[in-house]
Amino acid sequence: MSSILKKSAHIRYHLRCLKTFLPAAYTSNDSQRMTLAFFTLCALDLLGALDTHTTEAERSAHAKWIYQCQHPDGGFRGFTGTDLGNRRTERNHHWDPANIAATYFALVSLAILGDDLARVEGSKCLTWLKRLQLQDGTFGEALSLGEDVQGGRDVRFCFCAAAIRWILGREAEAEAEGNIDVDRMMRFFEASQVGSL
Repeated sequence: MSSILKKSAHIRYHLRCLKTFLPAAYTSNDSQRMTLAFFTLCALDLLGALDTHTTEAERSAHAKWIYQCQHPDGGFRGFTGTDLGNRRTERNHHWDPANIAATYFALVSLAILGDDLARVEGSKCLTWLKRLQLQDGTFGEALSLGEDVQGGRDVRFCFCAAAIRWILGREAEAEAEGNIDVDRMMRFFEASQVGSL
């Protein structure tokens, strides 16, 4: 039995996700809106429909929303719902975290939209990223109360960290306060391959 890709149906579905309310099954994932946006934009781009089925103004508005998720301490939030704005204090700032996956998805989504990334605060982002690296070379997902790293020992976060560093490039790296320890991350990968963890 052969399979046929119903391209027009996939385009309609992803345009619905991009331009209207998300399907009911996704509404509980509101805090993961950046992730959902990435997969929607990526699908439309792969289907050759992003530029033909959206206007430049719509793509610009999507980029604007992504930039609204940029965190003042570096990185990107998963959605705008945690942005405390001028109500942010030392006591409550941990309720408004950037996270590593959202940062990766934000940067790649901006690239898909054709953004030049000039408004990304690259050096702040890389400084924040360094704070997420754990002693074993892996990366956590976010910083919590007391600047504790949450999550970790997950190769997906290592991929996100390496990609973020590569996307932001040497200019941001030169301005950042320190850099991730790539050698330590590579030692983790090598140890994982031989099962010595």
